[in-house]
Amino acid sequence: MTISLLRLRLLMPFSLPLANDESEPIVSRLPAAASAPAGRVIAHISDVLLPRIIRVRSLPQRFQQLEAASQEAEPALAEIEQQTNAAPLPLAADIQNATLLADNLIKRLAQCYGGIARSVVKHRGSEPASLFYQSAQRVMAMLARRQLLAYRASSLPSSSSWRQLHALYRMACDPSLQALNGDTAPIEHEYLGALLLAYLDPPRQARGDLDLIHDCARQLAAYAVVSEATIEALIRQTTEARFLVRSEEGHPGQPLSRLAANSPFTGTLLVDCSQVLAAIDRNLSRQPGKPVQPELAAPPALLQALRVALCGRRARRFTRTRLFPHADLVGGLDAVIHFLDGNTYTRRALDAPGLMPGGPTFATSEWLLIDESPDGFRVRFVRGDQSHLSAGQVVALQPRESSRIHVCLVRRAVTVHNHLELGLQLLSPQVSVVALPKGGHAIFLHSLPAFGSYAGLIALPGALRGQQRLDLKVHGHPIERRIGRVLEANEALEFVALEPLSR
Repeated sequence: MTISLLRLRLLMPFSLPLANDESEPIVSRLPAAASAPAGRVIAHISDVLLPRIIRVRSLPQRFQQLEAASQEAEPALAEIEQQTNAAPLPLAADIQNATLLADNLIKRLAQCYGGIARSVVKHRGSEPASLFYQSAQRVMAMLARRQLLAYRASSLPSSSSWRQLHALYRMACDPSLQALNGDTAPIEHEYLGALLLAYLDPPRQARGDLDLIHDCARQLAAYAVVSEATIEALIRQTTEARFLVRSEEGHPGQPLSRLAANSPFTGTLLVDCSQVLAAIDRNLSRQPGKPVQPELAAPPALLQALRVALCGRRARRFTRTRLFPHADLVGGLDAVIHFLDGNTYTRRALDAPGLMPGGPTFATSEWLLIDESPDGFRVRFVRGDQSHLSAGQVVALQPRESSRIHVCLVRRAVTVHNHLELGLQLLSPQVSVVALPKGGHAIFLHSLPAFGSYAGLIALPGALRGQQRLDLKVHGHPIERRIGRVLEANEALEFVALEPLSR
């Protein structure tokens, strides 16, 4: 086995002293998990069982005990993962604590499997090589699961987790040293699945779609190809859907389309996702009743968003200006419509929400404007009610000491240094609330600088029909428009362009 023991120790710098084998299976001592709270099960496995398992001298027996412990932990981990995914942002203290508890257990399991892999290398010849690869695959899977848990908490995976993933892949599946085989292929699949999930950019997608995106990444990982990066390979290939990975850097890689001139290629990997892109296109163009491989369960709107993410987003069109004023934010289509429909107020003391007649029926939260550009904002949560904010939702932003309202779409939601931050795209310089012909209200966007010269409309899903003619009143003036192409669609809203009627 051409694996450096020293590098493996640097990857997993921990160990516990070994003790004699125990005659009784350690996991059998776990209390009935079905009736115990998830936190208690996880704490018992992490604090009691794993320290005992790691002292088992027989490596195959230790591996079996870890497999059993992982199975016992699975229901509790899944419960906490789903609670984290569904919890409003920013996460409440009890959800944060539960998420941290689950993260620590996944980390400890990765450490234990890594200890087996390290011991196999140390005692090479006395243990089967397949045990190393099985343990390395479990380490890779656990590291990828920690990263997924970070996405569930609207956070970003740590730099150390990326460095560990890159280093472990290099040691187990280095494409410059060996071809894939039955032992190394599962490890590479885990690695490419983690990379592809990052390339699909979960913080820019709706939080409720994370499980779908993860499933797509797992299926599509089989279509990605990783190889040693060489100047010749880079010259032969186009830049679309291709990424350069430097193993020593703590991130998933950089799109070739954004690669700086004269960038070094030594020790880098090239991840080619062109066939992943082709697989997404096959699903987007599939005919009803016709089979397609792979068959992705995501709806077309989400697949299109994933395609855009994978192709690499354009560089920012405007330079951002750093600002530090405070603003109020209202999230959700119904709340934004009510906020815009005659319930906005200025920052004079007598206009405070608590003093307004009847009081508002929507909840506002306070945010700090970190950056501003002509087409958007970056804001950081300060205080207020928690809400289920995620990418794809509409919000209204009103800076303090101003009566101007900015209607935006959330393009990115991520926790940075324990602070929730949103990236907001400004939709239109002027907005109005209009009544729809068949009841209900919608947001009328007078112009759409980022999408074209037409006006736009944001309504609840199912409230609009394609090519439908609309007779609207905007500020008391009647206008006639036809519904054009769908610009954005998700479970919270439908955003369409409005075309003038042909005369």
